[in-house]
Amino acid sequence: MQDAVTLEVATPNGVFTGAFPKTAKVEDVINAVVEDRHLVAGDAFELVHDGEVLQPIQRPLVSFHLTGTVLLALVATGSGV
Repeated sequence: MQDAVTLEVATPNGVFTGAFPKTAKVEDVINAVVEDRHLVAGDAFELVHDGEVLQPIQRPLVSFHLTGTVLLALVATGSGV
């Protein structure tokens, strides 16, 4: 599936693995991971790849040159506990 990228996302509630179209926006990925891992939807999250935050979140995955299977981390940046 050349038009998709497989993401393995480390979260506080375990690893999320899923395939997304390369044209999916970062914000859509964040929302899917938050829902799947039962994280607090009201909190602010960022996706990080090799120490770099994927921003702006309205950009599609393809614009970050992500291909194949990519390891990411979902980092909470919001409410602070």
